[in-house]
Amino acid sequence: MHPKRRAALIETLAQGVELVGPEFERFAGIVMGALKDVRLTHAGANLRGYPVAGVVDSESDDGREAIEYSDRRGYFDGSMTKAEGDLLKILKDRPAAKQIYLVAGERARPQKVADFKVRVRAWPQMAGKALTLFGGEEIATEIVDHLLLDEQVVGRLTPYLSDLQRIVDEEVAAALVPSLPSDTLPRPDVDVEIVARLAAQPVLTIAGMGGVGKSVAAMAYADTHRGAYQIRLWLDGDKIKRAESLRAFPLVRAGDPRNIAGLLEAGGCLLVIDDAHQDISIEALTKYCGKGSHVILTRRLARPEAYEPPLLTRDEARAILDASGSTCPPAVFETIWASINGYPLCLSLLRAAARSGVPWDDLADDCRAVGKLLDEDGIRLVDRLLDRLKNQLRQELSVFLWAELPAVDTAFLTHEVARVGVRNLKAYGLTSVDRGGLVRLHDVVFAALKSLDWCDAARSAGLDQALQAFIVKVADEPGLRLWTLVRALMPKLEAMVAAGLDGGPCLYALLAVWEPDEVRPNLVGNPVTAAERLSHGPRGPLAVITAIEAVEQLFLVDKHEGDRVARNRLEERMPVFAALAALPDLTSRERAQIQHHEGKALKRLNRPVEAAERFEAVLAGPFPMDEARLQLVTIYRSDPNKTNETIALVNAVFDRWGAGEDVAYSVILGLIERLPAGEGRWRNDIIARHAEAIKTTIVEASNQGVGQGPRAFASLDRFISTEMPGLFMDIFHQIPVPGLEGLADGDRFAWAEIYAEAARISGVDAVALRADALRFYDGIIKPADFHIQRRAELLIDMAQAADAETVLLGLAAKKSTEWVERLLARTRLALGDPVGALVRIDAALALLKSEHFRSEFLELRYEIRSKLGDAHARQDLEYALAAGRVPASGVAR
Repeated sequence: MHPKRRAALIETLAQGVELVGPEFERFAGIVMGALKDVRLTHAGANLRGYPVAGVVDSESDDGREAIEYSDRRGYFDGSMTKAEGDLLKILKDRPAAKQIYLVAGERARPQKVADFKVRVRAWPQMAGKALTLFGGEEIATEIVDHLLLDEQVVGRLTPYLSDLQRIVDEEVAAALVPSLPSDTLPRPDVDVEIVARLAAQPVLTIAGMGGVGKSVAAMAYADTHRGAYQIRLWLDGDKIKRAESLRAFPLVRAGDPRNIAGLLEAGGCLLVIDDAHQDISIEALTKYCGKGSHVILTRRLARPEAYEPPLLTRDEARAILDASGSTCPPAVFETIWASINGYPLCLSLLRAAARSGVPWDDLADDCRAVGKLLDEDGIRLVDRLLDRLKNQLRQELSVFLWAELPAVDTAFLTHEVARVGVRNLKAYGLTSVDRGGLVRLHDVVFAALKSLDWCDAARSAGLDQALQAFIVKVADEPGLRLWTLVRALMPKLEAMVAAGLDGGPCLYALLAVWEPDEVRPNLVGNPVTAAERLSHGPRGPLAVITAIEAVEQLFLVDKHEGDRVARNRLEERMPVFAALAALPDLTSRERAQIQHHEGKALKRLNRPVEAAERFEAVLAGPFPMDEARLQLVTIYRSDPNKTNETIALVNAVFDRWGAGEDVAYSVILGLIERLPAGEGRWRNDIIARHAEAIKTTIVEASNQGVGQGPRAFASLDRFISTEMPGLFMDIFHQIPVPGLEGLADGDRFAWAEIYAEAARISGVDAVALRADALRFYDGIIKPADFHIQRRAELLIDMAQAADAETVLLGLAAKKSTEWVERLLARTRLALGDPVGALVRIDAALALLKSEHFRSEFLELRYEIRSKLGDAHARQDLEYALAAGRVPASGVAR
């Protein structure tokens, strides 16, 4: 650890130690017990943590070590009377003790401690004994130097030291900087170039093809120059899509977000973003870098300012091969050099093969047989070399062959081959560095692997079963593990279901994660038949919820053919719920799930009263579900008579979330999506009260790649962009922007909405943001009428009223609504026709059903009548103020 950072951490924790108070004895006992190599018995504190008089506080089982604790003020003052009394107590009660510790909460005074030791060592009874005194600073030092990475001890100490978890999270993150393998070849020329570039510019991009050594160069720099930085961090590029995301990024597991941008700004921080996203702004990162802070990005795509590490020289290539444990013969080296030149990845593979015992002459034959590696994709040589590693890595690499994917979910791979298997893949140089939620093989390695027969039928069948068991294990977890697993392995899961290799869990996992545009009805089957079949034999742990989710997803698919078609087919599937409810030995969870989803189906069939009865029954039963609260919010939110119930339901979910209880991301995001549709002031109060939970959930879900995160933001943004612009921009700057390609229509629409609303915030580049919004609107493949309407509204904002009017007249010809008429009033006004605009806004007001929006309509009519010189126009503005809020911008929208 950097000396300055170590000193700062010790000072912070020492201040905390002084404030522990009456429970100091229990706290210090935890510290001393963690530091000692022998078992300690703590008799000096009762179950509540308070001191027990008349006994030695802690002692080792062999009696050779004894400890006394004190939180008394003035412990190190005067002649240290209290310390002397504690020492005499140990000498009297435990005369056999050879090592004595006196531990106090306040800071020790070095000269006082030294004088005290000199005085008491002269006592006859101290002969042959050692004495150590710890004050608050010494305790803090021991924690920083020895205990920060001990999760069990930290968990026990955190309740006493408020800053400890934050410090630990940052130190664990720093510890995740990959250690440079001991056999890595030093490349001083590369290091010199990196140092020179960072001296001129605090942000450096290292670029080049896969396997050229970009990540190793960054690792080597971080290792060589560790003394130049107070903290070093290594992040996976998949997790950071925008520089602004560094304002709140989960450093460690599911811990609290830490402000990495703040660490850079404070100075002395090195941040490496490996395989960085192309959209990360170098300019934004540069602004974050305070004195002594640097950022290194590794990327495959080389831009003009990037540094491209050169291929290895002949001498460097020879040194790598000779590090295999036996010297590469000169003739063999010439053959290898002629075949692969200085490509680091393939040289590492050759070294790995030689280490495993393959003779150099055989490796030379391999090179002669395949010719030049880099003639196309560089596959042939690697293909032969991977076969040489069969004994060492067959189990690990067979998982990728089985999945038929170059990247596999880290949690599942670790579950299957253990951590040592994942480490072995990295040790042989086959993977990218620290890929977060995925373990990804280098492209050239995976291409070679596909030509090898390393996954036979027995291995494949075993992995099929392992995957299904893993899905059952993570299915009920509230976090995103199931989502991450399915997104990584979706093609494999679909293939297993299609081939009849799934016993049920794979289909459930797909149904739980599929977006509506991804659902494959041919794989889902008939849920009515599936439910009836469950009564004729044993059922798996996810069988009931699978049948339920099938009904759910098929309804969403059917909606593409129209609401009437979807409702008719849902009606035909309603017997599913009766069939499931009649099954024997249902758990309370399964009964609640059946009731809940039957309620959702009834709501979709426009039977809200019956639906609400089901949801209320779930909440009154033995397994209340947050999902039922969410559905009741949907039913009650627009009913003024149900305002109190709605508020209570929303608060119940957010309060459970705030208390750290298990609440699914989908529930929180679902509430966020539904809040804007609520009427009345209560909605504003709810959003303001839970703004932090709303922001955190949207940002975390979006950074994990969950599409519902941006969609929830899009549902909320029209409201908070005017009412809470600060909250809007805080979220906007922290969520990653996806590429247009590969997004479903719903996600493209969500991002179009987000950009359109961002353009309304004061102080932004509205022209650029609206251009981005239009790009996402135009990317929607099958736009619905509402999508078209919102795009027309954007065109009005972009001063393209004539184009917008053409679009809106087409919508009005199909079905005129209050919102279409209102937008047509805006186009008429923008085109210099306030008379026509007045006709349109009057038509809009006549059609208006929701009183919550009347103020917006009246405000526009006020503007139109003002243009006409109407002396009574102000009446509309007064009515608007009486009807509800006037948008903060003061501009009719």
